[in-house]
Amino acid sequence: MDEVTHLSLADLSRRLRSRELSPVDLTRLYLERIEALDGRLHSFNAVRATGALADAAAAEREIAAGRWRGPLHGLPLGIKDLIDVAGMPTTAQAVHRREAVAQQDAGVVEALRRAGAIILGKQATAEYAMSGTSFDLPWPPTRNPWNLDLDPSSSSSGSAAATAAGFCAGSVGTETASSIRDPAAWCGVAGLKPTNHLVSRRGVLPLSPSMDCIGPIAWTAEDCALMLGAMVSTDEEDVVVPGFVAPDLSALAHGIVGTRIGVVRHFYEDDPHLDDEVRNAMERSLSVLEHLGARLSTVRLAEFETYCSVACRVAWPEEYEEHRAELEAHPDRFTAVTRSRFAECSQVSAADYIQARKRQVAMTADLRRIMRDIDVLVLPTNKAPAQVLGYEHTALGEIEFSLTRPFNLTGGPALALCNGFTASGLPTSIQIVGRHFEDGTVLRTGHALETALDLRSRRPGLGISPERPLGQIFA
Repeated sequence: MDEVTHLSLADLSRRLRSRELSPVDLTRLYLERIEALDGRLHSFNAVRATGALADAAAAEREIAAGRWRGPLHGLPLGIKDLIDVAGMPTTAQAVHRREAVAQQDAGVVEALRRAGAIILGKQATAEYAMSGTSFDLPWPPTRNPWNLDLDPSSSSSGSAAATAAGFCAGSVGTETASSIRDPAAWCGVAGLKPTNHLVSRRGVLPLSPSMDCIGPIAWTAEDCALMLGAMVSTDEEDVVVPGFVAPDLSALAHGIVGTRIGVVRHFYEDDPHLDDEVRNAMERSLSVLEHLGARLSTVRLAEFETYCSVACRVAWPEEYEEHRAELEAHPDRFTAVTRSRFAECSQVSAADYIQARKRQVAMTADLRRIMRDIDVLVLPTNKAPAQVLGYEHTALGEIEFSLTRPFNLTGGPALALCNGFTASGLPTSIQIVGRHFEDGTVLRTGHALETALDLRSRRPGLGISPERPLGQIFA
């Protein structure tokens, strides 16, 4: 089972197209693995076993008849439980939404189905994507597959954990501040926050319309490119630059000789909370990038804290407004942590919000100016590897571990990928940031680095032991 389910999405795609592997057999292997092991990880809220097998059988017939739709045809994927899948609840990990059955697919799910992907089910998140790992919900908290006592991080936790554990070929996550890249980093996978509005947000429960983003989580940068190629929006209400071409495999293979890379050292280098092993992995990655022919230089942006302050004053009032009516009418529907977060969000005044929006425009323009002579920026995704399980250990203390929020404010593409392991076996992660709608350059850089580092043969062990009970989540 492990041999097949631990292949990359790209490898699986080639085997499916050549009919060396059957979509039905592959889907069944993933379902069996979820049933056997997800009782330890809790990465899926619900699995559509019957529907997935029926869709896989249809894909198998089409491929056999020569009607191959593209690289995702017959590949089983997971969907974050903030995104509508017709006939399944979109719970947003909220107690009262357990029966909130979606009547139609979200735009991104429609796009994936057109590409022939198989929807396995809905993956765990944080309540309304607002906080992090919680112990006071009906769903057990998702755990980190590299160490079950550690946190998978942020609201796309189920998607990243399931992908790392080999429960699906890839997943679709959402992000407002860090929720694709942070879980990807702590779970040792690749996660792309695409250029804002590149992927449709229709049918996705909103949090902050100015910064909400939908993107792929997969084992490799190449896998993310294949997923993004199918996910790019065709919805009229979404803004896509005319002539944009989704990344393809031939572009990924071109290498990075001459690519201009700016290292954002001042965001992390002198931070007292930067883990030494994260620092060492970053320096090794820079050496590899230089060896691959990239041209490195140090760049200085606005201060990290300034980006974060402006981003919060934009996102927080939007988050509060999205849920204000329900909060006022039914405060008991929310956990204490989420109510506390919304209360904090409500304190941003209208004047502060308007000023922050102006600053957002100015800071985005400033970053674009800096990147006229730089193809991509690089820096760590997080200051430290995975922390102890629980929101209070990852977000409420004095340390802000994530280095992602500036690029939510400015809206360009940003990729997190595994660039090493600590002595205790936990993944570290590098972040690669690009210009708006140059997602392909980001993915090409990530693919070159990832190939040279050669770390993708190492998978988590899931802490398997006979003492841990198995769960049953099939409907």
